[in-house]
Amino acid sequence: MTRISAGGIITCLLSIVVCSAATKAQEPVLAEHAPVPRQVLTARTVLIGNGGSESYGASSYFHLTKYDGGPNRAYNSFYGEMKSWGHYELVTATGDADLLLVIRFTNPVVERIKSDDPNDWIYDPQLNLSINDPRSGLALWSITEHIDPQGDRAAANRHFDEAVTRLVDDLKGLILHPEVSSEPENIALPPGAIAAAQRQQRERHAAIGLLLGTAAGGLVASQTVSDACRDFDIHGCASRASAKMRNEIIGTIGGAIVGALVGWVIPVGFPR
Repeated sequence: MTRISAGGIITCLLSIVVCSAATKAQEPVLAEHAPVPRQVLTARTVLIGNGGSESYGASSYFHLTKYDGGPNRAYNSFYGEMKSWGHYELVTATGDADLLLVIRFTNPVVERIKSDDPNDWIYDPQLNLSINDPRSGLALWSITEHIDPQGDRAAANRHFDEAVTRLVDDLKGLILHPEVSSEPENIALPPGAIAAAQRQQRERHAAIGLLLGTAAGGLVASQTVSDACRDFDIHGCASRASAKMRNEIIGTIGGAIVGALVGWVIPVGFPR
């Protein structure tokens, strides 16, 4: 018995070592940070281009985005922030520019929530900045800032302005501290993706709450009325059975509703 136990222990230890080695062998090797193109870091004059806004002119799209300022808002806001920064000389011709900065607003759908109504979908509005060579048009670098999609129209406009400010801050970080700005821990998570993940968590919580509430409500309701027929009173038995069934139906439905609501309002987080 002792020899078998010792052999089993040795086998387990060997298995652990082998599995650990295999796990380490499977771990991906992260590549070193590639350098930021020198032209991006040394530029002194830039031309800011207007990349437009994805279908911004449609009235239905305008209603969904909830942003004021029209299709040129991203361009106008970004231009103003860059002018306030004062790091570059802003020029109006590609021949005078060391870099071409093209700003564009997009609003892709990240979660349709099993509905055909666009008002029920979750969007991920974002600002995309493409840093290009003004001669060849080659993209040298790109920066994306996501806009928090939650809130009313006033909040949406405020979130838009905040995203423009963050975008310029990202550019500042890239130019002044290129070795730090591209680190994974310095990259913000998209608010739209977070909202979609949180909604999925709430739906799971609500489903669990519905099942538990249904079971609990039906169980409690079944104990409210006795359906025992000891006195051979057919009318009384039928009445008690009917009352018990009614209570069970009400309890089951009520428990399901309460359980689903409790599950929905439980605080959720986002796995990072």
